[in-house]
Amino acid sequence: MNLGEPLVAGLLASHGWDWLLIDMEHGPIPLADAAAMVTAVRAQDGVPIVRVAWNESSQIQRVLDLGAWGIMVPVVNTADDARRVVRDARFPPLGERSRGGVRGNLTFNTDPATYSLHANDEILVLVQVETEQSVANVAEILAVDGIDGVFVGPNDLAFSGGKQWPDVWEKDADYMRLIDAVPRAAEAAGKFAGILAREAQQALQMIAHGYRFVGVGGDVTFLSNGSKQWLQMVRAPQKTG
Repeated sequence: MNLGEPLVAGLLASHGWDWLLIDMEHGPIPLADAAAMVTAVRAQDGVPIVRVAWNESSQIQRVLDLGAWGIMVPVVNTADDARRVVRDARFPPLGERSRGGVRGNLTFNTDPATYSLHANDEILVLVQVETEQSVANVAEILAVDGIDGVFVGPNDLAFSGGKQWPDVWEKDADYMRLIDAVPRAAEAAGKFAGILAREAQQALQMIAHGYRFVGVGGDVTFLSNGSKQWLQMVRAPQKTG
């Protein structure tokens, strides 16, 4: 989700998606709007995951205090980068996350003390593998205690090697070797790999490559595609007998 609109968040959650990603890295979504979107997703029994703007304590801890059920942290290239994520995302003794706030426990329908005791086990922490360097280090990243899985940014991964997305998908052998290396490493680590698909057919292809946490499209794509399709249908010349 790139649109900072709680109504859209609730609407999409009502459709039955397994999870919704609220994008604070590339979407112009302020913190207060993200909080309302998390609430809207939970009101429809959806799972709100927030992509934070960057691998920084001020970004990670504030988003978790909104009540996100999971976070995604961009541009994690090394195990040290991953350890910084764990430091900010996990409570002691695993990390150094500060206790506080009132929204986190509310979205889990529990009290603050219980939330603090169980958050390390129940909140999903994903880091993004978006460069050739990060794929080379993916086994070490996955080995970091407190990281649940990795999520490939297929566009940035292509661009890091001087290639264009989506032209490389299932056409460039070197790129596809990188794509296939990530789920193999995740399976070996007992964790999982995710990735973002442009559309449904590509999502099925990604699942066939071993990905188990697959995003499909997004709010802007759904809006644009529906608008263009219906406009084209209305403007198409009527068939004559």
